[in-house]
Amino acid sequence: MSTPVFTRPKEKVEFDPNRFAARPLYECPEMKVVQATFRAGQFIPVHTPDVHVVIYILSGEGEVVAGEERRRVKEGDLVVVPRKMKRGVKAKTDMVILHVVSPPPTQADHGDMAGRIARGDFELPA
Repeated sequence: MSTPVFTRPKEKVEFDPNRFAARPLYECPEMKVVQATFRAGQFIPVHTPDVHVVIYILSGEGEVVAGEERRRVKEGDLVVVPRKMKRGVKAKTDMVILHVVSPPPTQADHGDMAGRIARGDFELPA
C-alpha cells in the first residue's frame, strides 16, 4: 500500500554538472513523479516512449518538443504529451521541472538515452 507524499519540488534542488538530474518523488505501478533539474543546455533527448507524460515548468526557461511541435516554455507552463508521441526537453536557462509519467517507463522506452546525452544528441537520429 502506498502512502501520501507531501513535498515542495521547487526546494531541495540539486544540479548535476554533466547531465540533467532526476530525483524520484513517488513511484507506483501506474505512475512515476520526478523532479528533474537542468543546467542551461542540458536536455532529455527527443524520444518516443510508450508512456504519457506531464511536464510542469517550476522554474527557468527551455524548449519542449511534443509531437511535431517545438515550443518555448517557462515557469508556470504545463505540457501533456500522450504515449507513443515524440518528446524532448532542453533547458535554455537553469530549469526545474515536475515530470509525471504514466505508466513508469521501461528500459525499452529510454533506449540509448545515456549514450545520446553523452554525445550531445538532442534530436532523434535521421
